[in-house]
Amino acid sequence: MIPDDVYVHKTVEGDVEAFNELVNRHHSKIYGLAYRMLGNAEDAEDATQETFLEAYKSIKTFRFQSQFGTWLYKVGLNTCNQYIRKSKTRNRMLDAYTEETASRGLAEEQEIPDRLAIKAEQREVVQAAIDRLPPKQREVVTLYYMQHLKYKEIAEILNCSLGTVASRLNKAMQNLKTKLKKYYF
Repeated sequence: MIPDDVYVHKTVEGDVEAFNELVNRHHSKIYGLAYRMLGNAEDAEDATQETFLEAYKSIKTFRFQSQFGTWLYKVGLNTCNQYIRKSKTRNRMLDAYTEETASRGLAEEQEIPDRLAIKAEQREVVQAAIDRLPPKQREVVTLYYMQHLKYKEIAEILNCSLGTVASRLNKAMQNLKTKLKKYYF
């Protein structure tokens, strides 16, 4: 398999097909990141497209000091955070998924015989709790648990120390435990 760096060099030289290969290689990871950060498919697709557009426009700034995928995650996180601020996606998500809806849904789940429906309901409650985390905590939870990145990769993406990643993740997990206590503990 040809390394990403080869396609980055070709893209810088004007080869659009080389960039298309980078998009094909990384689309699902960036979409997954955007979906977890923004909470719905439509916004995630928009943010994914914006991420690749921004990456294409700024690919000449890539300095090969990290993996291309790591750099792209940084671009994706920045895009998602801008998207949240600009479109107030987070507020729409919180309005759509109120505490009352979550409580009612969990009460009704006892009547649902299908275990898959119950698991889907639980995922929604957990995702809603993640959506309410402070941005820096939401980022580390998304990168670690949903994107399955290592602390070192997360530290590189967020431009912080390993200790900061560990601390943010610990605080996020404490925060989630508090938010989900009434449902699961």
